[in-house]
Amino acid sequence: MVKKKINIILIVVVLGLWGSVFYKTINRFFTSKELAVNNSAGSATVKFNQINKDTFALENVTRDPFLNKQVQEVVARPQRQYVPNPNHSGPVVKKATAAPTMKHLIVWPAISYHGYIKDSRGEMVILKIDSKMFRLRKNDLVDGLMIKKISSDSLEVDFNKEKKIIKRFKI
Repeated sequence: MVKKKINIILIVVVLGLWGSVFYKTINRFFTSKELAVNNSAGSATVKFNQINKDTFALENVTRDPFLNKQVQEVVARPQRQYVPNPNHSGPVVKKATAAPTMKHLIVWPAISYHGYIKDSRGEMVILKIDSKMFRLRKNDLVDGLMIKKISSDSLEVDFNKEKKIIKRFKI
């Protein structure tokens, strides 16, 4: 008896929901879309709020997010120019100033070498790269980092065409 009452209540609720959806859908097609414009003589003056623009200064970016390299501008000192003596009739020589060059600094991730495993398929190392543990073999690539050479106490790692030797972490 209780189940029958609950089913009847649920059927009434579902029919009510579907009825309201159906009413809103049908009502949209059969109602007029004219808008009534309230035009009074006293509302001729309209007051607008002024919007002030927000300004900010952009800073130079010194880190390349795709290559994970720091870019540092090296400023060259201007060369001295030869100022001829008016009494001297020799040729005037001016030295060209060197253009500033960009120097790339590579930011290496934090790497620590925690273990060495030798099995039937070859050698494997356990590395912690930026607080994540990895089991890697020779020539495996993780986050732009490639393992070139493996030994039990150290390994050679290549990152953005730079090589580094990492010693084993000892407790």
